Amino acid sequence: MDAQELAIMACQTSKSYLKPGISEKEFAIKCEEIMSALGAEGLWYPMLVNFNKNTIYCTRGDHLPSEHVYLLETDIVLVDYSPILQGKWGDYSETILIGQDAGFHRLIQDAKQIFEETYAFSKQSETVGDLFRFSNQLIQSKGYELLDPNGNIGHSIEDDENQDKRIYISPDHEHVRLEGKKWAIEPHIGKGGYGAKFEKVIAL
Repeated sequence: MDAQELAIMACQTSKSYLKPGISEKEFAIKCEEIMSALGAEGLWYPMLVNFNKNTIYCTRGDHLPSEHVYLLETDIVLVDYSPILQGKWGDYSETILIGQDAGFHRLIQDAKQIFEETYAFSKQSETVGDLFRFSNQLIQSKGYELLDPNGNIGHSIEDDENQDKRIYISPDHEHVRLEGKKWAIEPHIGKGGYGAKFEKVIAL
């Protein structure tokens, strides 16, 4: 099992703990415990757990999992797992519907479609600029906004000793070639005060 497989397995395992009444912080701790039990040596980025309107937040800088925000009977949950295994990074994210809500369901489905089309297009893109423009136009065409505060839809995957060498999929790196690196694809979209994203790593 590599770091990415560990991240995906941790996500699938932790979903059973998403019961109404659990707090963001309690769930984040549970996710970290699961990653550790699966063999993670640590996290290269702190665990992201966002319930309800907190799903607009992309980074821990703007939002820490709260012990005072509790999962509702009908809710939307954004989770992002970043384990380290053998010095390598994993990075995986899902947005999960709790209960039944047509608006949340539509947001999640649109986010998944935008992710899947962006992920597929990355295989034929030559540069960061090509991929960013494709994804951003797709987001706008569906009436959403890109929520990342730094205006990116993902980043390069490095190892634990090279965090400062991360390259973001944004206009700032327009001419950087995608080939020969691993990339985390994660367009985070929002509308009406809620957000959603899916994320997975691809080697190009």
